[in-house]
Amino acid sequence: MKFRSTLLLMLLGLGVASPAAAVTSPKHVVRMGSYRVERDVTPGRNKVVGTLTNTGRAPLHSARVSFRLFDARGRAIGNATDTVRGLGPGQTWKFHAYARGNVSRARLLHVEAR
Repeated sequence: MKFRSTLLLMLLGLGVASPAAAVTSPKHVVRMGSYRVERDVTPGRNKVVGTLTNTGRAPLHSARVSFRLFDARGRAIGNATDTVRGLGPGQTWKFHAYARGNVSRARLLHVEAR
């Protein structure tokens, strides 16, 4: 089940902005909202921003989102992650996965929910 959910998220995360997707695990259900790369005014400082919602009935101890980063030529240039602790049922987390380099797009690698 985890592999299938991760694969679904990887397939949906192919652009700079991505549609929402649901991820389920035996204990937790989360919904990944759309996400995008935001560029800072300072060159080389960017972030991937978006939302993750706990749609389950149980609180999450922690959740983590991870992205692969690409430059304008489509070359992989690194990864970005962000983590939240204590996400209650129905709560939405606005993540900011900070990225170094001249990032043009991001692809979701995986979402972990515990």
